Amino acid sequence: MNFKETAPKIIELVGGAANIEAHTHCMTRLRFVLKDPSKAQEEALKALNGVQGVVSKGGQCQIIIGPSVEQLYNEIAPLLPNAEGTKPIQENLDKKPNPVNTAFAFISGCITPTLPVLIGSGLISAILALLTNFKVLSNESSTYILLNTLANAAYTYLPVMVAYAGARRLKTNEYVAAFIMLALCSGAVSGVADLTIFGIPLTTVKYTSNIVPALLMVPVMALLDRAVLKVTPDAVKSVLRPFVLAMVMFPLTLVVLGPIGTLVGTALANFCVWITSLGGLSMAVLSALHPLLVMVGMHTVITPLIVNEISTVGSSLLFSKALAANLAIGGAALAVGVKAKKAENRQTGISTGVTALLSVTEPALYGCLIRFKKPLISTMIASALTGIFIGIFDIRAYATASCSLLTLPIFMGGPMSNFYLACAAAVLAVVLGFVVTWVVGFDED
Repeated sequence: MNFKETAPKIIELVGGAANIEAHTHCMTRLRFVLKDPSKAQEEALKALNGVQGVVSKGGQCQIIIGPSVEQLYNEIAPLLPNAEGTKPIQENLDKKPNPVNTAFAFISGCITPTLPVLIGSGLISAILALLTNFKVLSNESSTYILLNTLANAAYTYLPVMVAYAGARRLKTNEYVAAFIMLALCSGAVSGVADLTIFGIPLTTVKYTSNIVPALLMVPVMALLDRAVLKVTPDAVKSVLRPFVLAMVMFPLTLVVLGPIGTLVGTALANFCVWITSLGGLSMAVLSALHPLLVMVGMHTVITPLIVNEISTVGSSLLFSKALAANLAIGGAALAVGVKAKKAENRQTGISTGVTALLSVTEPALYGCLIRFKKPLISTMIASALTGIFIGIFDIRAYATASCSLLTLPIFMGGPMSNFYLACAAAVLAVVLGFVVTWVVGFDED
């Protein structure tokens, strides 16, 4: 893709710069809020070189690009000086938004910006596990200790990053939000018993790695911030605003929001234990649904459950559904590439299949499976069958990263049998994705 040439074409095909109210991007998609969504020319957008698909959802026009989305976005942003690049992208722009959709949109908006950090942390942990298991590196060496500290910091201070992202989304001061969460995550507060503030005894709460208090704290802080801005004189606003926010939200979180967050977090952990206790059946359903969640951009909503599961028990069975689905997607796309009669479809299937096996699945999902429909159904069948295997053998991830052949070491951290079974599940998913798609077939026309 020529980013400089493609950027103005995309702007034109979504109705021009005047039709764009706000814009941003995630890991693989350009996201636009359009004043008049009907002006977007979806078929013309799909025909652009490098565009893998277009999704219109909740007032958004989402254009699927793949891993190079940031490079393209960097060319688009300067061409839109009158649109807001940092405006929160709403999932529902109706006059009466659905509260559930709004809550999910907020959670997703807080988690998504942290994913690159979690992926980086997961890969570092995976490499360290690989090196220590094969006796290349000692877990007592300074190199291991320092790199392990770097990897663990992603989860330890994840609440700080979530608070920052949430505050930015709700248009309140993100640095004050991060400042409050840093204090809560400090060794003097997090997990310390018998503390009091203003004579009020505090519940012992572990704030490190616990994102629920941050998700509760930021919306309350945003409401308080708006009230402070209304009543504070301009002459002292810059001084009193951060002081009031910190002095109200810190005790309020300690006394009320933190304990509530702990209850919610414990409930989420128990939910994970319950749903994964169903074994192969639960993993079959979750694995089969994963491509559909990716399709509508809602797969990140489950991330808090996964993060909470890893934080609580040290590993995640729930995350393993992505292993089944991602590699089944790759296998299905490769089957399309091998079986297709049209040269264009062969090229798309092979290239997106390889990309799915090694890094990102959305090009294969949008550029190949959804377009031909039947391969998507075949993928879900292959994912479900692999999910049964994962559930029966309780295959767990010990870190998070985009599940692919390159990131299989994230399944190292417990017994080596877990890693070997994860490798077997990966092979099974690819083979089943390929075979089921080949047998079921697809219509290229």
